Amino acid sequence: MNRKTTEAVNTLYESKIFDMNFRGTSNDLSRVKVFTNKNSISIEKQICFDSEYEHITSIEYFAGSVLSSILLTLLEQSKKRGSIIEEIEGVLNLSLENPLTLAGVRGYDEEPLISKITITVFLYADLEDSDFDEFCTKALTNSPIYNTLKRSMEFEVIFKKLL
Repeated sequence: MNRKTTEAVNTLYESKIFDMNFRGTSNDLSRVKVFTNKNSISIEKQICFDSEYEHITSIEYFAGSVLSSILLTLLEQSKKRGSIIEEIEGVLNLSLENPLTLAGVRGYDEEPLISKITITVFLYADLEDSDFDEFCTKALTNSPIYNTLKRSMEFEVIFKKLL
């Protein structure tokens, strides 16, 4: 292969795929430390049903990532159109099936899974109703997390225009 062909292949791959790598370790065998490019997070539990538990669980990180991805996608698309969003807030509801398996209840061994996520986004944007709906729907097409999850579970995003 000559150099031009090699460069074309590399350029082509990188223009279509952005690979990311993360590393997780458990030195004390009780928590996992996940390393990103420049930071790390420590997680002790997948999920916790104890309302007094103060640490962030895997499920909470996941839900926060999903919600922030949707809101950030909308804000990024807003900036591209001249900052049309003036206020934004989102609420995520998540349905976890078979939680008793995770709680260790005898007789329950069905696989736990997140079966449904509903996000309600409240926003004030300087758009007419039809343009508002079009903007919100089109903006979602730029969210890799949304595009992935909508293919694997019941996933709904509802937009409510603030007046």
